[in-house]
Amino acid sequence: MSILCRIKIAVTACSVAAGCVSQPIGPAVAVKPGRDKPFTVFLRDDAQCKQYAREQLASGVDTRAASDAHVPRAQLNVQQRYDLAYLECMHAKGNDVSERAEPTTEPE
Repeated sequence: MSILCRIKIAVTACSVAAGCVSQPIGPAVAVKPGRDKPFTVFLRDDAQCKQYAREQLASGVDTRAASDAHVPRAQLNVQQRYDLAYLECMHAKGNDVSERAEPTTEPE
């Protein structure tokens, strides 16, 4: 087997393995409706922000929250990155995210 063929096999195997990371099924954080916000509007915000968080993971775009919290984005796992994008979106829509904890990194 040629060296080029071995390299192609190795690259393909790495690509397949990287694609197997499980995606979050939803946020692992609690958010409350904003003051005087009807619950139906909150549910719409929730659905839109879940979609936004999925899009952020898919695009690989970093959001500001990790740098604001002084946590390098690379140290956050997939669920934490999803939660940060979701919280940013819900906050931008006027919902109460005040009880969230700062993101933590996994122990080494």
